[in-house]
Amino acid sequence: MSPTADGSGAVVPGSTDRAEFEADTRAHRQLYWTTEPAELIATVTGHIAAGRTLSAGAGDAAGADAPSEDGEDGEDGGDRTDGAADGAGTAAALAESLLLVGRLELLGRHDPEAARPVLQEARTTAVAAGEPLLAAAALGLLALVPADGRAGAAAESFTAARSLLAHAGTGAAGLLDWLEAVEAERATRDGEHEKAIRLISRVEGARVRSDDRPFPPWLDWCTTARIGILKGRIQLAAGLVAQARRTLLYAMATVRPDDHGQRALIYAGLAAAEAADGQAYESCGYACRALEHIEAGGDVMGVRGGLEEYLHDSCVQDLYESLAFSPAESVAPADIGEVTRRGTGAGRTPGIR
Repeated sequence: MSPTADGSGAVVPGSTDRAEFEADTRAHRQLYWTTEPAELIATVTGHIAAGRTLSAGAGDAAGADAPSEDGEDGEDGGDRTDGAADGAGTAAALAESLLLVGRLELLGRHDPEAARPVLQEARTTAVAAGEPLLAAAALGLLALVPADGRAGAAAESFTAARSLLAHAGTGAAGLLDWLEAVEAERATRDGEHEKAIRLISRVEGARVRSDDRPFPPWLDWCTTARIGILKGRIQLAAGLVAQARRTLLYAMATVRPDDHGQRALIYAGLAAAEAADGQAYESCGYACRALEHIEAGGDVMGVRGGLEEYLHDSCVQDLYESLAFSPAESVAPADIGEVTRRGTGAGRTPGIR
């Protein structure tokens, strides 16, 4: 965005600035899939700073245009609803940008402490803008942030998010599907595997009627393939290796041929399934196919722990070499993360993005 500035260099809020800000917010939805988290966070953080300034200016203008106590309009007279409407649009775009940074911090960089305040601001900004879907999405992601030992914090977030959706309009059903997928993720992390499988299976069934359950335009995270990847990883965490393999193979049949990121995630999941089944050669084959599609180090790292007993096999040694691993290194297995991003870079895990 190139906001107009006065002599001091401060942003001068105006309709053109707000339109540019909202257009840039929409453009960032696509950058999410092609840009590394640190780079995109830096870009969107600067964008957020400009949005805060624009929102503050819009609020001042709305206050100046409000009717006086004696019932008269502001100085210029006439209807003063346009400024308030523009301000709400800017606030909604700001909430979306905050949600994006929160997602990147939590699920791209795995830094929940950095994600927490951003997601909290996204929620409050969305509520102030009259955007219950954005607020519910922020609450859903907050449920994945460790609650410093406070029991029931995640459940409270999910309950609050559902309450918001109960009063929302178009897009609420689709967002509820995503929210249940996030709840399945939370249940898996908590070791509640039966609950997680029940939730993700319900989401899978709901998405069959996806035409009747549209997503809001900023929510493009829940395709059939992504749900299948998450379900397969949940089944794997529950020890249901054969079911996980079937689920992931079905997901592979539904993913677009040019969606290399999702194919990398599926191959990484299949590698983990074969490793869990003691099939080192097959596991390495899938892991290497993941690497062929995209630099999927963060996803394949989760397989390493299951392959240690096969270090004498050349395929395992080749895989470690390609990932720049030393066999003596201790690498924690990747947990179930978000199902969407292209899955690149060390330490990044797939799940519900």
